Amino acid sequence: MTHLRTIACSVALLLVVQAIAQKRTKEGDVSSTIKGDLVMPVSFRNPLFNSITETIGQVGATFQLPIRHGIGLGVGGNMSWFTLKQRALAPRIVSGDVRRLALYGKVQMERYTSERTFYELNLRVGMATYDFDCAICTGQQAPVLYWSLGTAWYIHATDNLAFGLLVGYDNQAAHFSAGDLGLNEFPAASRPRRTTCTRTCSSGWASVPGSGRVIGM
Repeated sequence: MTHLRTIACSVALLLVVQAIAQKRTKEGDVSSTIKGDLVMPVSFRNPLFNSITETIGQVGATFQLPIRHGIGLGVGGNMSWFTLKQRALAPRIVSGDVRRLALYGKVQMERYTSERTFYELNLRVGMATYDFDCAICTGQQAPVLYWSLGTAWYIHATDNLAFGLLVGYDNQAAHFSAGDLGLNEFPAASRPRRTTCTRTCSSGWASVPGSGRVIGM
């Protein structure tokens, strides 16, 4: 069985590094935020991604509120999609999908480094559910514990919109096995190893309706 873990990084590195290097001018005010992210995982020693599935992507959204001194709370979720490789599991399975839904609460600390740049540190804890969808798959699994640590750096494109870099790590108390796909064992060429690690590239945005200020993920 393979333990399911994810490491996330962003493709907007150059933009963020340039933003942080700017001269600090004025602290921004932390306010309520609606934020979203788009993620495209890149597999790294992960049989779930590499041998059995191909990644479609992940989308997520969070709403968060400041409490005191840049510390705030939020709620959100994300959905990940994968498609089963036809050749890896033929002739037993010729098509199918794997979906993961994660719902979580969030604690974050946010600080502006200049008038238009800011960073965030966050912890997310909640539940994740995997759904294996194919002709002989077991279907939706019971929810398991989900947690994530992350940091983000942002630059304002406008007063109400920001883009930036997200780096994070998440873990689910779940294991991937042949039984999830209705099989007794994986084909010899695609049997998973025990050690897994997945890196993900993502970009994010954050918007604050009517507040004139945006806070990051």
